Amino acid sequence: MYARILVALDDSPSAQRAFAEALKLAKLTGATLEACCVVGHGKWSDNADVAFEPEPAAAAQEFASRALDAPRELMREAQVPGGVRVIDAYAESVSAVLARVADEIEADLIVMGTHGRHGVQRFLLGSGAESLVRATDKPVLIVRHDEPGHARP
Repeated sequence: MYARILVALDDSPSAQRAFAEALKLAKLTGATLEACCVVGHGKWSDNADVAFEPEPAAAAQEFASRALDAPRELMREAQVPGGVRVIDAYAESVSAVLARVADEIEADLIVMGTHGRHGVQRFLLGSGAESLVRATDKPVLIVRHDEPGHARP
């Protein structure tokens, strides 16, 4: 069914849930699991007065390291083969980087979490999951994590 699965990680609850699903699929199918954290040199701010905040490379690497510690250990405990990697996006979008990595490792499936933004937030910030679906010809499993009490009707 699946020989290689790529899962996109950051430190969000939706990415953690996506990793859990990817790990289950890899264990079930005997697939190799590649966990990838794409970092850039900035982040979108929740502050309405500041749209984009530059982030030093060291901070981005520290963020990625934290995001990959637990998945690395969970893969080892589950005896699922694979690895974790950090990729610096520089001028590429996260979706372009993930599509390129999926091609490089010949992934059969890409698993990604989504924040489930809608309305104005989605218009302003976009949908990373939607961008990935458009950027690749690989199957994409999108895993959503809703905060308690914030489920959409």
